[in-house]
Amino acid sequence: MRLVAVLLLTMLAAPLARAQTLAGPHVGGYLGGGSGDAHWDIVGTGGKQDHSLSGGLIGVQGGYNWIAGSWLLGVQGDLGVGSIKGSSRCPNPAFECETELGALITVRGRVGPVFGNVSPYLTAGIASAGVRTRVKGPVSEAEDTQGHPGWTAGLGVTGLVGRNITWQVEYLRVDLGSEEHILQGVTNKVDLALDILRVGVHYKW
Repeated sequence: MRLVAVLLLTMLAAPLARAQTLAGPHVGGYLGGGSGDAHWDIVGTGGKQDHSLSGGLIGVQGGYNWIAGSWLLGVQGDLGVGSIKGSSRCPNPAFECETELGALITVRGRVGPVFGNVSPYLTAGIASAGVRTRVKGPVSEAEDTQGHPGWTAGLGVTGLVGRNITWQVEYLRVDLGSEEHILQGVTNKVDLALDILRVGVHYKW
């Protein structure tokens, strides 16, 4: 009987131990804030314009983690919406130039050492954002929205709370390259880069 009891406890403990790790699929959400810089190069005029951006995002996340020995390997994708924006006077000071990031998608891999149920990690992958530009004048206004593909890299830490809840805090550098925005018949090459800090909570299976 004692041997049977030991075997039963071993069988029950094995899946419990596996369940109480960071390994497995997860889905959840995040809150984040960021700041960045926009650079406008006004084609054909030699005019340039720079301004800073700031704001926040809220989003959903999902991914999968593997544990290989004492290392975490994972993939994660996310979609965030909100407003990170800024403005300044255009080269023609009668007009205001504004840049706003309204949506951000990233798909990234991550790797890091595991310490119990906590893992600091490095992450990198691709990013894409919806960016709106606007020129506002005394009697006229124009705006244009374009998709900006780019890359992202950063670092973070993730951990397990109980059996099914994970948390993560991460910093990302997002470089969204340069895209053409046409405003009032003028082509502007708009370059955008941001620093984003966000906190996420997920349900893990």
